[in-house]
Amino acid sequence: MGIYTFTLEQFHIDNTRSRHEDTNTVQFRLAVGNRSLGSQSFSAGDVNNGDHVVGLRFDRVVLAGSATPAVISYVIFNGDTGDVRGGLDGLSGQVADRAMDSLRQQVRQPGVHADVPELDYTAEGDVSIADGNNWAGFVMRRIGLSLHDFIFPNCDGFVVIGSVAKDKFGWDRAVDAAGGTYRVTIRYPGYDSPHGCGSNSDYTVTWSVTRRRANGPSLRAFLRENGLAAPGLCSLTPGEPVSVRQLMT
Repeated sequence: MGIYTFTLEQFHIDNTRSRHEDTNTVQFRLAVGNRSLGSQSFSAGDVNNGDHVVGLRFDRVVLAGSATPAVISYVIFNGDTGDVRGGLDGLSGQVADRAMDSLRQQVRQPGVHADVPELDYTAEGDVSIADGNNWAGFVMRRIGLSLHDFIFPNCDGFVVIGSVAKDKFGWDRAVDAAGGTYRVTIRYPGYDSPHGCGSNSDYTVTWSVTRRRANGPSLRAFLRENGLAAPGLCSLTPGEPVSVRQLMT
C-alpha cells in the first residue's frame, strides 16, 4: 500500500500585484474520493519578489483503490481576506469540487484512468488568456463565481488560483516517474491591478507529492510505523469501502 503526503512547498514572486509588497494569505485543500480532508491556511504577511516558504501539508493520506481520486487546490490572495465572498476556505472548496467533477467526467467505464493536470485557471489548452481582465472572466466561468467576487478595494486581489486532480493510478505513475517525489512548479501570470497599484502579478507555486510503501510482509506493522494503527480498515478511509487487497496494491 501507499501512504501519501501532499505538500504546498512555496510560492515565488517575480512581480507583485501591489506597487511594492503584497500581503498574502495561502489556502491549501485536499479532497479524496467523497471526503474532504479540510483545508489549511498560512499567512505570509508582507512579501516582495523572491521565494517564500509555505510548508502546508497533508500527511499520512491513504488512497484505497487505483481509481480513488485525489484533488489538491490552492488559493493565494493579496489583501484583506474578509473582502472575499465566502472566504478563501469556501473558494478553495469550489475549486476542488470543479476539479473533482472534471476528473470524474473523464472516466466513462471501469478500468479507465484519467487526470486533470495543473488547472491554473489562466490558460485553456496551450492558449493563454491571462491578458487584462480575461483572466478573471475565465476563472469565474470555470468555478462559477460572480463579478462581485473579483472587485476589491485598493490593490487587493487573487494572485494564484489552482488545482490538480488525479486518481491513485495517476498519482502513482507520476511519483514513480519522478523517482519518489513528484514536484511541480506552475506559473500564474496575473490580471490587471487598479490604477496606482503595481502591474500584473507574476507568481509561481511549487507543490509536491511523496509516497511511502510497505516493503515487509506485515501490513499491520507498516500502519503502526506510520501512526495509522487503528481498529478496522474502514477507519483509514472514512465513508469509503477498503479491502486488504486494495491496500496492498
